[in-house]
Amino acid sequence: MSTLRRSSSSYGGFADGIIIRGMPIATLYPGNIYWVDSAGGGGSKGTFNHPCLTIAAAHALVTTDNGDMILVKPGHAETITATVDFSKSGFAIIGLGFGDNRPIITMSATAADDGWDFEGDDIVVYNIKFKDGDGGATGALPCINCSGDNMHIEGCYFYVGADMSTCVTHDTTGKTGFHFIGNTVFGYEAGPDVGVRFEKAHMNAVIEGNHWLFGKSVGCDTGCIVFVSGNGTTAGNHLIRNEFVAGLANSEPFIAQTVIQADSLCCDVRIIGDDATDNLGVSTAASFGFINCFVTQQGAGVPASAVSLGAASGCRPWSTTPAL
Repeated sequence: MSTLRRSSSSYGGFADGIIIRGMPIATLYPGNIYWVDSAGGGGSKGTFNHPCLTIAAAHALVTTDNGDMILVKPGHAETITATVDFSKSGFAIIGLGFGDNRPIITMSATAADDGWDFEGDDIVVYNIKFKDGDGGATGALPCINCSGDNMHIEGCYFYVGADMSTCVTHDTTGKTGFHFIGNTVFGYEAGPDVGVRFEKAHMNAVIEGNHWLFGKSVGCDTGCIVFVSGNGTTAGNHLIRNEFVAGLANSEPFIAQTVIQADSLCCDVRIIGDDATDNLGVSTAASFGFINCFVTQQGAGVPASAVSLGAASGCRPWSTTPAL
C-alpha cells in the first residue's frame, strides 16, 4: 500500500498531520491507505499513481475494522445519483485540499434515497464538501445517514438547497458517540429543514464548533439540531457547545426537542435570528440545560426578553445588536 506522507505537498498532505478526537489520524487508523482521484486515470488499485475513481470503489478495498484510510485527492468530484452504501466499520474518509479545492460530492439522488449511508461503527469523515444537486434530485433527501456507534464528521462543508433538506441523520436506536465537529452548514436557497437529526434514541453526542448559516435560505425551518426520539434513559448525555448560528427565521429553533434528552448541556452558543424569544430552542422539561448562550434579534436592538426557556436558564440577549 501507499505510504502516507503528510509533509509532502505533492500528496496534498497536511504538514502538521490530521488530529481527530485529540489523536493523530494515523494513530487511530493505522491500516492500509487507498487513494481516490476522479481525474487520476483509474485502475481502482487504490495506489497514489493508480487511484480509485470513486470513494465507493475505495471502500470496496477496505478491510472492516482494520483502521484503513481512504485519502481523497484535492479537486476530486463525484455526483451521487443513488444511495452509496458504506457497510464496513473502522475506517476513515479523509479529504485533502482546502476551500473549493477540497473534494466535492454533489447529491442528485431521488427523494427515496440517502446520499451516503454508513451502516458500521467507528467511522470518520473529514474535510469533504457536500453540495446540493441544485434541481437534480426529485425531492428532499439527507446527505449522510448513519446507523452505528462513534460516527465522527469533522471539517466538512454542507452547501444545501431545496433538494438536500437534511445534512445528517442518525436512524438507529441504542447507539452512542456521534460527533459533529467544526463543520459549516450553508443554506443558499429556500428549502433546508434540518442540520443534524436524531431519529432514534441516542447517547453521548458531541456537537461542537460548527457554523450554521441560513440567511440566504430564508431560515432553517425545522431546526439546526433535532431530536425526535428518547425517554431520558436511552437518550441524553449530549454536549452542544461553541456554536455560531445566523439567519433563523421567526419560530425556528437552533435545538428542536420534543422528547427528553436527559443530563444534556448546551453552552457557549451565539445566535442571530428574526425572533430572540424562540430562536434558541423548543425544549422539554428535564432535558437540556443552557449556560452562557446568547441570542440577538436582527435589527431590533436588545430584545425585551431573553429566550422562551426563561431567564433562569442561563441564556441572555446580547447587550448590543450589530447592524447587518
